[in-house]
Amino acid sequence: MTLQTGPGDPLRLQLLSQVQAQAIHEASLRVLQDVGYHVPVDEARELLASAGARIDGQRAYIPADLVERTLQTLKPVTLYNRLGAPVLSLAEGKVTFGALADTVFVRDPYTCSNRPYRKADQVWFTTLLDALPNIDYIQCVGQAADVPNALQTQVAVLQTVCHTSKPIWVLPYDRQGLLDTLDCVEIVAGGRGPLRERPFMICVSVPAAPLYGTRENIEVLLTCAETETPLITYSCPALGGNSPCSVAGALVLSNADWLANVVMHQLKHPGAPMCTAGFTVQVMDMRSTLWSYCAPEVFLAYAAVTDLAHWYRMPAWGLELCSDSPQPDAQAGAEMFAECMFAFLSGVEMVHNAGIIGAGKLGAAEGVVLADEIIEYTKAMFQLPAFDHMQLTEMVKMIAEVGPMGNYLEHPHTLGHCRNMWYPQVFDRSMFDPVRKEQGVDLMQRLNARARQLIETHTPLPLPDETLVELERLKASWYRRMSNH
Repeated sequence: MTLQTGPGDPLRLQLLSQVQAQAIHEASLRVLQDVGYHVPVDEARELLASAGARIDGQRAYIPADLVERTLQTLKPVTLYNRLGAPVLSLAEGKVTFGALADTVFVRDPYTCSNRPYRKADQVWFTTLLDALPNIDYIQCVGQAADVPNALQTQVAVLQTVCHTSKPIWVLPYDRQGLLDTLDCVEIVAGGRGPLRERPFMICVSVPAAPLYGTRENIEVLLTCAETETPLITYSCPALGGNSPCSVAGALVLSNADWLANVVMHQLKHPGAPMCTAGFTVQVMDMRSTLWSYCAPEVFLAYAAVTDLAHWYRMPAWGLELCSDSPQPDAQAGAEMFAECMFAFLSGVEMVHNAGIIGAGKLGAAEGVVLADEIIEYTKAMFQLPAFDHMQLTEMVKMIAEVGPMGNYLEHPHTLGHCRNMWYPQVFDRSMFDPVRKEQGVDLMQRLNARARQLIETHTPLPLPDETLVELERLKASWYRRMSNH
């Protein structure tokens, strides 16, 4: 493991050498060729068979040369916002952050109690994420207790695009959900052509188990290729659970998953937009069976995942900025900061789930505000100072002007540069007073106050009235179709 930097370049943590990344790639190829991948979709098996894979029932044995050929068709992806402006050039190595607008449970910012997530929560949660400056894209899955299962993703996406102009990340449950979602965002974009030219939606396809694609995830993957919808595909290994109890084993197994999905996706439409390489990593806590997002072993695993993604010359995906703690407390702050630090050190292009607590189960306004503060704090740490000759000459001149025991507070240089320093929004820097009885508002109260202030005062850029009418018609057609079934 090494830390590398050059003049003017950011610090970078490198865990894998080029030789080690090559070895993991070759081990994954052996897994796909000798163990195979479960493919329950006829079209996908036909694509694989016609390209040289051996098919036995629903298992496909994918040869190494087929994988190598399809990797050559991958291209960089740029994501846009709802207005058509490029905001995420994923091939440039820039660390970006996304946050989930809908979780199974939510901490109500007004009652401060936990309850099942409801459709109405999508509005205030998306508004909050739209307001937070360090959240680059918004994730919506569809997990509302008061929405029919068949329309979860569709309703979540419709509400999200009405309350943010940021790119959105979508996890459709099946092909129909994806097609409905595309109908929705095409209305917003002004048609399929403009959406393909300036995509502001990323679709996600997640295999259910190691070396095992489900019908739903493979059909979503193939439909993304067919429609040229930007795709992220990844598996979710938990060390000791559904993965070997070692980082090396998880890398080999989960990379094989990613490669199998890349092959099917690119065979369907070579050059179709694939956003990232990589996968999430958890540790299965053998005392509680909880899948821990924040175990220390996870951080090194993500550094390796990032190195492997960059070896493929792809942006990296996987690291999450969340907490195992069930409340936004000191543990949550410590875990989020550690993850944020590793994100910048490793150079992960897409970090997700910012601010989610309770090991991925609970959304809290306070959690995402805390995550936003930590991101900005960490960004400031990685603004490397200049040490060039001109800068140092200027400093020597100023020191000579001020002299020994000098007062730099009154120097014009201080006035010109003090605003370049980072100043917190919710962290407390007030002067400690040992005799004051009350030491001010605690962090949780400050987080809640900032969240409520943004929810109540921020106005996302509205959609045109005629677009809103079309979206309401579309939503009504979804409910009619469901009632007819």
